[in-house]
Parts: sequence; structure tokens; C-alpha cells
Amino acid sequence: MTFYFVRHGETDWNVKKKIQGSTDIPLNENGLRQAAELAEALLKRKQAGLLDAVCVYTSPQKRAVQTAQAAAEALDIPCMMEDGLREMNLGDWEGSNWEVIEEQQPEVYHYWNTHRRYTHTPHGESYNEVLARTFLALSDILERESRDVLVVTHSAVLMALRCYLAGLPFEEMAKRFRTKNAQIVEAGAEDIRAAIRRFKKGE
Repeated sequence: MTFYFVRHGETDWNVKKKIQGSTDIPLNENGLRQAAELAEALLKRKQAGLLDAVCVYTSPQKRAVQTAQAAAEALDIPCMMEDGLREMNLGDWEGSNWEVIEEQQPEVYHYWNTHRRYTHTPHGESYNEVLARTFLALSDILERESRDVLVVTHSAVLMALRCYLAGLPFEEMAKRFRTKNAQIVEAGAEDIRAAIRRFKKGE
């Protein structure tokens, strides 16, 4: 069983480099095109016998749902929402951008940036909290499925997950694990199970 993780397509806030987080922004025209191209690429994989996905699981936010539905329709498989896959809540920083936050709140930003895993953004979540709910969602998927699944989610979720799977400090996630819009990232079910076990142990 393989998890095919996908970041949603482009939004206007992506173009403007605005912090989206929990703000529910839809895909822009280019994002809709990316979703269609992703769906076509996945269908070609399926037709070539390289993909055996039985369901698409998605964050409930519009940008993810639009991306997921395009893939589900192309693959002729169900599309189900999982709340745990939603984007990180970045609290008071949403709607701004990272350069402005760093300039206006240098001490708060620096502490958060250098203690990323457990530090909350103002009125937001920590990356560890994002991982906790993501792993709950993936555990539910593992209980239901035994064949490949497509999981459509968000940048911060994927950075945290990929960084944890690699066993690297969270301060390195932005340098190493940025995920482009509509990019596919594969992970085996056993790697996900092992990560869930480690997380439950508090590692």
C-alpha cells in the first residue's frame, strides 16, 4: 500500500505569498489547471498499472477539495474528507507574509522559527499538534484501506510529515521539504505505521 500525498493547486494567496493557514481560499485559474493536469497524470499512471488507488482523502478546505475532486473524477474513485488533513492554523499571522512577520515581530518570529516543533504561532497551532491530528487521520485511513490512496493536503502538513519521516530537526523543514502546488510525494504504508508508533512513544 502506498500513500500518494499531494499538495493542493495554486491559489491567489500562494501567488501573493500570503500566509493561508486555516483561511479557506479557493484555487485560482492556474490552480484549477494544475488540478486537471494532476488528474490526467494520475490517470495515466493508473492505465499503465502503476497506480492502484481506491479512494482520495482530502482536507476539507476548498483548495484541497477542488484538487481532490478533479483526481477522484478522473480515477473514478470516491473522495472523502478528513478533518485532520486540514492546513496548520497559523493564527494571527494569516493574511500577512513571512517577511512582514519577521520585520514586525522579530523576537516572536525568531523563537518560533528556531523552536518550530512545539511552539505555537500567536493563537495558532504548533507543528507537533499538526502531526498529532495528521497521524490520527492516517491511522483511520490505514484501518479502512489496504490498497493505494491519494491524500490531498497542504504545505505545512506535508513539511511536518516529511521532516518527521526523515527524522530531521523541524528547523530544517523549510529548507528541505517545501512542496510545490500539485506535487506528488509517495510514502509506503509501513513507513507511515512506523512513524505513528514513534510519535505515540513521544519521539
